Amino acid sequence: MMRDEEYVGKVIQAAVEEIPSQVERLTGSDQARAQLERLAHRPTMELIKGIVALAIVRPDLLAEPAQPTQSAQSAQSAQFAQSAQSAQSGLLGGLEALIHHLTDLQMDMGLFSGGDNLVSPPDSAFTINDLCLAIELLRKPECPPRVVAAAQGPLEAIAQAAVPAMLTGGIHTPNHRWEISSALVGLSLVVSSDDTGRKLRARADAWLAEHIDIQSDGLYSERSPNYSAYVSNPCLIALARRLGEPEFLSMVNRDLRAMAALMQPNGFLETVQSRRQDQFADFDPIPFLSQARLLANLYQDPDVVAFAANLSARPLVDPARHLAEYVIDPRLAQPLPPAQEGAVSSEQPRVTDFSDTKLSRVVLSGSLTSPRVAASVYAGSDFGATGRVSSGLANNPSIMDFTTAQLSVAALRISPQFFDIGPLRPQEWSRNGLNWTLHESRTSGYYQPLPSELIRADGTYPMTFEGRFCAQMAFDQRSRTDMTLLSTVQIAMHPNGFDLLVHFDGPRTPFACLLALSGPEDGCPQASSGIEILQGAQEHEGTWLAQAGQQVQVRRAGTLLRLDHQEEPTLVSCDYDPGETVTFVGGNDRIPGLPLVFSGTTSSDFRLAARFEGLSGGSEGGQL
Repeated sequence: MMRDEEYVGKVIQAAVEEIPSQVERLTGSDQARAQLERLAHRPTMELIKGIVALAIVRPDLLAEPAQPTQSAQSAQSAQFAQSAQSAQSGLLGGLEALIHHLTDLQMDMGLFSGGDNLVSPPDSAFTINDLCLAIELLRKPECPPRVVAAAQGPLEAIAQAAVPAMLTGGIHTPNHRWEISSALVGLSLVVSSDDTGRKLRARADAWLAEHIDIQSDGLYSERSPNYSAYVSNPCLIALARRLGEPEFLSMVNRDLRAMAALMQPNGFLETVQSRRQDQFADFDPIPFLSQARLLANLYQDPDVVAFAANLSARPLVDPARHLAEYVIDPRLAQPLPPAQEGAVSSEQPRVTDFSDTKLSRVVLSGSLTSPRVAASVYAGSDFGATGRVSSGLANNPSIMDFTTAQLSVAALRISPQFFDIGPLRPQEWSRNGLNWTLHESRTSGYYQPLPSELIRADGTYPMTFEGRFCAQMAFDQRSRTDMTLLSTVQIAMHPNGFDLLVHFDGPRTPFACLLALSGPEDGCPQASSGIEILQGAQEHEGTWLAQAGQQVQVRRAGTLLRLDHQEEPTLVSCDYDPGETVTFVGGNDRIPGLPLVFSGTTSSDFRLAARFEGLSGGSEGGQL
């Protein structure tokens, strides 16, 4: 099998530079071992896995230390010799110390405890998965006997002790099913009892019978790059290897195609669609490296090949992980297939629609995985269906973004003053070319008296939730006079900017349109550094308020953004309202950059034309 020697050398060199020094910091002295005592089970097992993988590719690192000569027995030279011996023998000795520490961390019921999930089967399954992978590595014929002797027995004992808990343990997030399934199958290959192995496989089959939660657009139901990179994809790859089920690899390939389409000009991934913790910050895609290389070589999909090539050219992060994945499956180290011209560069706009997610990704200049100018249009918030902001929901209220190399609209949000519901979160979404139409309907109102037969003499009524708040009002038993606001948002993309048209039907009320202006940094407060508002807006308590009838000009690093707008002016500027579900608990909208706010009223359309100067390439855009 041919292999990419440059890539393999890069991974091994990074592992050589990082793993021994980590081991030395944790086990090289009594003071270091005090740090080891505070190390949680997951990083402990990850480092054990890395040591085993490194020993397979660089067994010379296990060489016995030279014994100090008799003439070197002065106090100073003896101390130096002891330090040198520790450095040379640290890898194997450190492995034994780490395994001893992991054994101590395992509780009587076979699980590990740590973090915010107590006695957690799925959190323990992360460690068990790495443990099973390490045992697979130890069983390779090229694994040095000294490493096998030091590690295999103790790790198999830890695996055996975890079996009862894994057989009965439950989960609480979608991705946990695949993490625990992979651990169950891994354990079935490790334990010595055939009967126990069958029980483990049966339990895994019970979870897998629910079917993998991959959507038709290639995203898993949590829509999170973080959990895709660290949980779902690695587990499906492990299941495919351990069970001989290629369909799992096909799913991973579909997800990697989706990830490739989420690439931003700053090298991170779009996360506005996520239902997990990463939905308010860009995600560095480097954890996808080994997955992308493996699937690029297996399926030769042009987008995944381009994604793998992009990641392979980056500085390596977490070499222990990627080294172990290479050793267990050398196919990922084969030379990548040649990239196709369309995947490498194109000046024609490319749109990827994530239909289940209600997200469009647009590359206006550059290639899919290395865009120079890109945008998102989004209508996939869960707020309309649930009426709440909550962990596990897609809460990001941004309707669109437009990103360039130096200056971007990192988020665009529109918030009418309507019963404190907060920003628009459209539920309907359609596209025609480079033109999008989004719709939202929100309804609240005023409740009427209870029917006489439901009146209680003590004045005490059931506590009920009416969609915004709770009260002892028996809301579900009252009639309501409804008030509805319909919103239609039209967006047209252009190679150098976008046009926005917002139309409201309903009561007259002020609204605010917020643009978060950002540089290339990934969604943090410092992302607004270097941005200058040249004209058309005034600063007030950290927010810039656009002036009616004046063009707003913004500059950063030589890039100029002109914003022309038309609206019916309000008597006073309208503050952007993130909604009572957020403000009640003292929260905010996590604005990813410098806030610029336009104010208007719903009795008139709002128009915004954004144009960046100096952007290259592209064809004609949409029309409003």
